[in-house]
Amino acid sequence: MKTAAKRLLLVASAALLSLAAQANPAVYPTPGTPAPPSSFTAATSGLLVAYYTGAAGGFTNLVGARINGVDGTPGLDNHASAYGQTFVLGAVSAGDSLVFFIDANSGAARYYSDVSLNSDGVNHVWAAPFAGDAKVPAGTNLAFEDLPSGGDFNYNDHSFVYQITAVPEPASWALLLAGAAGLAWRRRLR
Repeated sequence: MKTAAKRLLLVASAALLSLAAQANPAVYPTPGTPAPPSSFTAATSGLLVAYYTGAAGGFTNLVGARINGVDGTPGLDNHASAYGQTFVLGAVSAGDSLVFFIDANSGAARYYSDVSLNSDGVNHVWAAPFAGDAKVPAGTNLAFEDLPSGGDFNYNDHSFVYQITAVPEPASWALLLAGAAGLAWRRRLR
């Protein structure tokens, strides 16, 4: 009886773990209508990291970030990236202005989260909160529309969650190294 109970517990645990593996972000609720515009500001300092969350439209698309008016290098291919794959969009400081963009159709067009920067005057980004899962942390999910003039407005052509990860300060590194050196010295004395 104990063996059967252990097996049942093991199977139940495995089933629960498999459920927590991936929680896809919400789908745009009103396809065919433009999403409301969004603006973004860095809340903390660190590395601005994108986590791929899916949406692979017909075109090959890359994403990037404009930090304080300077476009960064795009990456995170919507056809070659795996769910949860990361791409560092750049380093930011608290208060920096963030504008995200998509290089649509292998770079034939660039559409920004700031509508005023888009040549067609259309919003190509829908932003929604994401609770996170085993591969992608909680944050804001950005879903892009890659068609000129908004196309079908389904915002299902490239999506990622962004998060700012802290970069250790030099003093923290010094403290860590001093502790490691102290442990090595203590071990040597033994």
